[in-house]
Amino acid sequence: MKIFLCALVLACAACGWAGAEEKKLAETAPKAEIAKTPEEKAKAEALIASYPLKTCFVSGDKLDDPVDALYGNRLLRFCCKGCLRSFNKNPSKYLPKLEALEKPSS
Repeated sequence: MKIFLCALVLACAACGWAGAEEKKLAETAPKAEIAKTPEEKAKAEALIASYPLKTCFVSGDKLDDPVDALYGNRLLRFCCKGCLRSFNKNPSKYLPKLEALEKPSS
């Protein structure tokens, strides 16, 4: 019984440490930011013409009144600020989906 409890305690501690590490990585990951300065706004405007998607890559909804954000040198378009927040919580979840949608179909 003592061995089982020790194993359980160690397993729970490992899970807690792994969760804390993932949270730390998420907090330090780059974030998509809405363009605020004139330079950022000009950069976003220049990238809009070449943006390949007509739907939000987070929700799949149409981009009727999109929220444009810069992620490094890349323009990302969201249907709403909620999708921008979802993206920023876990970019690695959404970037592969975006890249797959951007690839031309053959």
